Amino acid sequence: MVRKRRIIGVILTILRHVFLLGLCYVVLYPVLYMISNAFKPISQYYDPSVVWIPRSLTLDNFYIVFKVMDVGKVFLNTLLIEILPAFISTFIAMFVGYGLARFRFKGRGLILACVILTIIVPPQTISTSLYSSYRYFDFLGILSLLHRVIPSIGPINLIGTPWVTILPALFGVGLKNGIFIFIFMQFFTGLPKELQEAAAIDGCGPLRTFLRIILPTAKNIIIAVLLLAVVWNWNDYYTPAMYIRTTDTMATAMASFQANLENLHNMGTGLENIQTANTQIQAAALIAIFPLVILYVFLQKRFSEGIEDSGLTGI
Repeated sequence: MVRKRRIIGVILTILRHVFLLGLCYVVLYPVLYMISNAFKPISQYYDPSVVWIPRSLTLDNFYIVFKVMDVGKVFLNTLLIEILPAFISTFIAMFVGYGLARFRFKGRGLILACVILTIIVPPQTISTSLYSSYRYFDFLGILSLLHRVIPSIGPINLIGTPWVTILPALFGVGLKNGIFIFIFMQFFTGLPKELQEAAAIDGCGPLRTFLRIILPTAKNIIIAVLLLAVVWNWNDYYTPAMYIRTTDTMATAMASFQANLENLHNMGTGLENIQTANTQIQAAALIAIFPLVILYVFLQKRFSEGIEDSGLTGI
């Protein structure tokens, strides 16, 4: 009986390891394929005898990517248009989540319903109205009132400017902001109320209590939400493609990379003799994910702890 149990245990262990190895293969295969082809000469890409390990390594693919994409400018654009709103969204979501978790006030249920709506309503369904709002931006109708007095003042055109991502973040309706608010709300709801009561006895107001007592306990969840915000904003293609267009972020530059490379071939810019191949696309993809990989390597422990503290899984 004991021997039979040992045999079953060994079989289960082997099956478990086989499953994990298969899962690792599925997850790592695209990454290994990308790295292998990014450093592979174009001639070897079309050589059927070269599959995973190149006979020689080259940086020519990265040189082409930097020349076609203008990577430095694209990175700066991405920092302004995507990463700055990610930090703003995290900061605003902290306050909103804490307010919904700790205070009872009239309209709280309505605000919570609006937060949930921002999660379940696809942004494409309101793209037309958002475009109109950005094209003729007039906060609370103030500019229209001023226009009656000063004709030179009127609605502002925000299309093509970073404000189309910064303003929604400031008002708590940026990309995935509803999820961030919900995560913070779940975390702050789970904190002992005695912390807030003890701070109140010591003379701390709500804001001081939040900044000096609550925030130090929320470092992991802040880093987790910030990392999610950075990744989602970094990969966001829809917003800059819809409302900015003329300024490339990393997502839009990646989407148009192959077409731009082929156009440069036809225009005669020194790339005429360079063959367009998948190796250049893989090099561009490696450049695009490299900052996110580095960020996750340094923050993975706090990210895992933050998701665990939030009580949410499957994000």
